[in-house]
Amino acid sequence: MKITKEAQAQARRLMRLCMAPDGRLQEDTVRRVATSLCTEKPRNYLAILKALTELVRLEVARHTATITTAVPATDTEKTAIQAKLNARHPGLHYKWVTDPSLIAGMTVRVGDNVTDASVRTRIQRLEKLLSC
Repeated sequence: MKITKEAQAQARRLMRLCMAPDGRLQEDTVRRVATSLCTEKPRNYLAILKALTELVRLEVARHTATITTAVPATDTEKTAIQAKLNARHPGLHYKWVTDPSLIAGMTVRVGDNVTDASVRTRIQRLEKLLSC
């Protein structure tokens, strides 16, 4: 389904209604708006709902830090990482993931920003340099 410019604009307006004055997303307002769209069924409501869903997903991702480590992080490591991230991005939600394929190190994703300090990535870079 192609989303028209009108549907995108309407979704952006609805998204602004769902934001609190402090810039936080209000989940209850998002639910009420989505429910209202589904019950009232205005013109292009499916496209508007799809565009609104994508905007909400992006906003949630902006306020979520996904930390992937090779081994489970200890509580002191988690506290230190959270303190550093809170200094840059206050009010984050944290998601901790363990991925042994990293070998060692970690990756941190906050929205679209990715910091990769894993051994796996360093090895891949070396392989690429050596193959040239």
